[in-house]
Amino acid sequence: MTARSLLKEARPLNVREAQAGLSWLIRSKKPSMVVSRGKPVSFLVPYEEMLDLLDTLDELKDAGLLDEIARARTEYAEGKAVPAERLLSKMGL
Repeated sequence: MTARSLLKEARPLNVREAQAGLSWLIRSKKPSMVVSRGKPVSFLVPYEEMLDLLDTLDELKDAGLLDEIARARTEYAEGKAVPAERLLSKMGL
């Protein structure tokens, strides 16, 4: 799930609703946005989704990987094949 889809799928709840239904919110494993006076104040993200977001942030720190992704996108747009072996070797796999 992307960060954008997390935001779109988040169920808005006021603080009192969130407090009253916290155990249900946790069990639902769906993103929730807690609002106070109509403004977001907190965001509940399922654990697995949070791990995915953290992995993505770590990948964004890797300039070499970002360069490779940009190169692959350019080749794809030009109709060229992007060898999986090249990507895997750059990722150390």
